[in-house]
Amino acid sequence: MRSLPEAVIVSFSGTLVDTSLINHLVASHHPSCDAPSADRYLLEAVMCPPVRQMVQLLNVERNIGRAVLLVSADRDHYHPHIQSWLDLNGMTVDGIHLRRVSDHRPDALTKAEIVAGLQDQYNIVHAYDDRSDVARAYHRLGIDTTLAGGQTGDAPGLAAA
Repeated sequence: MRSLPEAVIVSFSGTLVDTSLINHLVASHHPSCDAPSADRYLLEAVMCPPVRQMVQLLNVERNIGRAVLLVSADRDHYHPHIQSWLDLNGMTVDGIHLRRVSDHRPDALTKAEIVAGLQDQYNIVHAYDDRSDVARAYHRLGIDTTLAGGQTGDAPGLAAA
């Protein structure tokens, strides 16, 4: 039996990207009924700065040989925007995995499904996300998660989930 490469999961908005100044755009957002707010949020997010602590953590993860996989509930037509943000901020990830445009399910369910599919290719040893519902979904998949940042507008910080 072959061993799978180790990987970590990182979320984009609110985890890797400091969205504290634009979180009000999606404060009561539900993807199935408020796509315009979600679209505006992501367009604004790609102009926000990186969370430096997350950049440092991901550099450590890469230096010890782990793949870094970006998993986001953002719609897949935003792939070019996210890739541009990564390029502008000198970030490298080993894969970008986004929700389909037609997927209007809750973010935690969508992200858990994406990650469950990735577990066939990677031994996912940890995840970084800003949402406790997503952390619980990852926990059900056997993945420890660190809560990073948040959608409350608080300064980004890290806490084990």
